Amino acid sequence: MMKKILISLCLLLMLTACNEDGREIANPDERYIYIIEMIKEHDSFAESSNYFDISVEMAEIQGGYRYYITVDNPRIAMYDVELLAIEDEVDYHSNMAANVGIFENKEYNMVPNQTNVSQGYVKGVVASGISSKSETTLYVFVQFKNIDYSTTHSEYIKLNAKYEAQ
Repeated sequence: MMKKILISLCLLLMLTACNEDGREIANPDERYIYIIEMIKEHDSFAESSNYFDISVEMAEIQGGYRYYITVDNPRIAMYDVELLAIEDEVDYHSNMAANVGIFENKEYNMVPNQTNVSQGYVKGVVASGISSKSETTLYVFVQFKNIDYSTTHSEYIKLNAKYEAQ
């Protein structure tokens, strides 16, 4: 059992958005689809992180609901933060998944107690998406690097989102 846990942890630490050759996927459109497929194939999701806070809120909009996923309060230095979230049974080839850091030309860095937005150091990131359901489960991929970009860390988190009228 311990060996299985160690192997799983090692695999999680090594996961990056790379193709079968181990090369990083630079094209944002290809990377977007690749991350969605990674989330769909993943079978173990945490409900929180040891490295940051993550939460979700929902608001009613015309014709559906908008959810907001917030990642903030980093407990370690996180560089080049990326986030992508999906729901089950949604076609993300024709609908945009909630994401941060995939298509932008700038990087988001989160360092405890440091903020300088003009230099890319943010307190947190927020991704939003649209759902037709007032209650749904979101499958979230969060990835970041260490200060010298030598290590990439990925997390898969499951969030339950529910609209609650005020």
